[in-house]
Amino acid sequence: MTSAEPPSPPDAGATLARLGLLDLRPVYQPVVDLRDGHVVGYEALARGRADLELESPAQLFAAARAEDVVSEFDAACREAAVRGFDVDGQASEFALFLNADAEGLDGAAPPAPSSNHTLIIEITEHALIARPEALLRALTRFRAQGWGVALDDVGADSRSLALMSLLYPDVIKLDLRLLGERSPADVARIVSSVGAESERRQALVLAEGIDSEEQLATARAFGAVLGQGYLLGQPAALPEDLPEPGRKLRLTSSGGDPSWGSPYSRVINWRRPASGSRALAEQTATLIAEQARNLGPTAVVLAAYPHEQHAGESELRMLRELAESVAFVGALCAPEALQEAGVRWGPLAPEDPLRGTWTVAAVGPNYAACFVACERDDGDFDFATSYDRDLVVESAMLIMARLAPLQARR
Repeated sequence: MTSAEPPSPPDAGATLARLGLLDLRPVYQPVVDLRDGHVVGYEALARGRADLELESPAQLFAAARAEDVVSEFDAACREAAVRGFDVDGQASEFALFLNADAEGLDGAAPPAPSSNHTLIIEITEHALIARPEALLRALTRFRAQGWGVALDDVGADSRSLALMSLLYPDVIKLDLRLLGERSPADVARIVSSVGAESERRQALVLAEGIDSEEQLATARAFGAVLGQGYLLGQPAALPEDLPEPGRKLRLTSSGGDPSWGSPYSRVINWRRPASGSRALAEQTATLIAEQARNLGPTAVVLAAYPHEQHAGESELRMLRELAESVAFVGALCAPEALQEAGVRWGPLAPEDPLRGTWTVAAVGPNYAACFVACERDDGDFDFATSYDRDLVVESAMLIMARLAPLQARR
């Protein structure tokens, strides 16, 4: 007697149709160039059918999540927004900003923009924290198709300042409503950090939540060149007669590759390594970690160890203590027990190019340092330190891309 075959998984498209999640009515909020008042783009916002009580984005995504079709629904939202935006080619000179759900980007196949469209995907720092490995792979695919990347909701959480360099944003979105809830010292730190990152990457600063003339003046004072808000235009159907487009948004054409090489190979390509005992190498790595600790909630520290048994009690203690003071700590080949101390962890495959090397990288708005080492046959280490920000950010991203997603460790 043969056992019955397991039932086939339900078709995601059929599930979306049954829930009414394919009957989307996106609305578009204008993005305005604050230098001349011209509309340069629109942000697409998902809306559903009011008669199904699934109109708001929160309701729509809750229904999709309950049926485990978030990835498919997220892609359907982007497709509907692009389809509604391309009205006989009239909107081709404008940029289109599209929100993305962290769960929905893994495996997503981004459509290539038309010859004139500038498509920009919006990411929050929470998305990077929730699923770093999937998100960084996805952004590589999107960039390969000509998309830009915007970091959204800056102002809500200091972790945005620590992590924004790892996303290589083309646009950094300052939320004025969220900044209004922060202390003057926090606002000063956020605005100065965003300004510095903008100048380093040639990224554009966009102020959202401009609902009054006072907020418009504040946005300009904060260095924003783009703006969104009810004062400048409410979310609505795309107008039949589009305004005359302003200057076209320029992307930075930058982005890291999370799959190539190791931090050790990248650093020693530019820095001649020194040699010394493990104790001396540990002392050098600790100097970088201590400086990151002084930066507090605006710093991220990422570490990778040559093998599972390498991290001794001193390294583990350093990671635990850092997790109490900095924004984010992640480590590869560290014990799973570190999760309880607030340290994100991830394994390394036997063939991974990072295996056999040791890295400690620290990144903050105004600080970047990376220690790399490789053990010699005699037990000593060849090691080097770099303070080149681009090199350090690339090294940190290589580790971030290998951390396990939160849900995989429940």
